[in-house]
Amino acid sequence: MKDLSPFIRELLFNNDCVILPGYGGFIGNYTPARIDRESHTFYPPIKSISFNSKLNHNDGLLIGKISEKKDMGYPDAKKLVEDYIKGLRNKLEKGERVHLDDIGHFQLNGEGSIQFEPDNNVNYLLDSYGLSAFTREPVEDYDISKAIIRNRDKDPIVIANRRRMVWRAAVAIPFVLALVIVPLKTDLLRSEAGLNPLAKVEFEEIQLAQEALFREMPETNRENTLRDVTDRGVPGDENIILKEQDSTRLTETEEKPLMKEQTTGTRGAGVYYLVVGSFEDDDNASRLLLEIATKGYNAELIKAANGYYRVCAESYGTIQEARNERSRVIDLFPGVWIWKK
Repeated sequence: MKDLSPFIRELLFNNDCVILPGYGGFIGNYTPARIDRESHTFYPPIKSISFNSKLNHNDGLLIGKISEKKDMGYPDAKKLVEDYIKGLRNKLEKGERVHLDDIGHFQLNGEGSIQFEPDNNVNYLLDSYGLSAFTREPVEDYDISKAIIRNRDKDPIVIANRRRMVWRAAVAIPFVLALVIVPLKTDLLRSEAGLNPLAKVEFEEIQLAQEALFREMPETNRENTLRDVTDRGVPGDENIILKEQDSTRLTETEEKPLMKEQTTGTRGAGVYYLVVGSFEDDDNASRLLLEIATKGYNAELIKAANGYYRVCAESYGTIQEARNERSRVIDLFPGVWIWKK
């Protein structure tokens, strides 16, 4: 028996479903990154593999891949796949445990049903290529609750007052420097006035202009500026207080399940089927079948007497259970109807 597991592994990296015609299909399920708080281990996002024996419709993916890689015709590649599946069945019927490298194990349970155990050594999610799990010990003596309490105990009014004082000093310092520097410049001009016949006239004009300017500044500009700063406060003080207050707020997020668990009962009995679609083209039916299977249903494709392919999400043994399930999923699958096989 030719081992086809390398072809299956290559397809699983780029596809969410790889079907063994007449046997079942491997389905890739995305699992987000997670943290094991007991062992302090961080795990990257992965694509885990499961198996659905009802996804046995030939979509041509595996046969086409083998035909391309082996440079053989489609009939020969199909014969190779059929021989491989036949070998799997023979080994399982003998009670053997069949291993597919880096994919998983097959075996039959006591009822003769196929059981698949995935091998989690390989991550088939290409976005996580090169990422591996790692362990990180928590920082000692670090308690986030203490940091929150410490920030909460600070008085935001005191912080705001300090910032106002700094802002007032920054505004007042230039005026003080101007009052100190201008007299110095006046003395320098006066000392050099005797060297220029027109210096005395120029000096008197400059001195009069400066005196008129500084008579107005302390009473209007400087006083108004300081009053505005005192009344309005420092721009951004409100944000500072809010940040101090907001630091005491803790938020909790709750993850709500997207769907409730399906009822068991006579589920899978194969009498009353929930039909979510009927297609004349088997390709369209296969696409819908794959979409439903990835949602966790035991999807099944059945060809009706009229030649149409009916995509069934689930089957039950009683009409009442089928009606209950139809009422529960009618929003998810509009137009779903019950068909007795």
